[in-house]
Amino acid sequence: MPWHREEPNVVEHLRADLARKYPDLHLSLDGDVGYLRGTFPVIHDGVELDRFTVEIRIPEAFPREIPIVFEKAHRIPHDVDWHTFQSGNLCVIVPEEWFLNPHSDSLIAYLDGPLRNYFINHALAEAGQPRPMGARDHGAPGLFEAYGEIVGTTNHSAIVKYLDYCTAKKLKLHWKCPCGSGRRVSICHLGKVIELRKRVPRWIAEKALNRLKQALAPTSAPASSPVKA
Repeated sequence: MPWHREEPNVVEHLRADLARKYPDLHLSLDGDVGYLRGTFPVIHDGVELDRFTVEIRIPEAFPREIPIVFEKAHRIPHDVDWHTFQSGNLCVIVPEEWFLNPHSDSLIAYLDGPLRNYFINHALAEAGQPRPMGARDHGAPGLFEAYGEIVGTTNHSAIVKYLDYCTAKKLKLHWKCPCGSGRRVSICHLGKVIELRKRVPRWIAEKALNRLKQALAPTSAPASSPVKA
């Protein structure tokens, strides 16, 4: 079901929240896609540091798909080193990192968190200063970095295996341990796998694996590198 039909009055509530926190962002609907258009203030300790003109698309599948953000005043180059995709939308955060956030169903939380951090990073980089939140590598290396932090290893094969075990409907104890020891999971990292399966829902693990597959495809276009969560 589209995000704006999930609960009664969800659009009215969102408009009220926007009027309170982001009065210069205006919500409209085009079919099942929502649009926020206007200016986004970068506020720190109650002080407005900067302001960006944006268009934010709220996909039909939100919150299982993250908002798509475009900077409309041409301040941010369409270049991977400036954390944008070739299509011009901003590479704000690795989606699966955000999906694991307990507030990932809140658009306001997305604006307050990842998007604010992205623009703070950009404003400082624009002025020749280091990005305070850091940034991930481009493409697959950045995804492995993000997913490795989720599953607790830097080994690429183990990252894929742990995510794969999170997608399984039922864990089989005779399976080989994702760590690469060659032992059965039942006598190796069973506790870790069980904990991950509780923490990382199947649909998130599936999205992560599909994103890695696309990033590793020989014909895939270079991806940008998002700000760290």
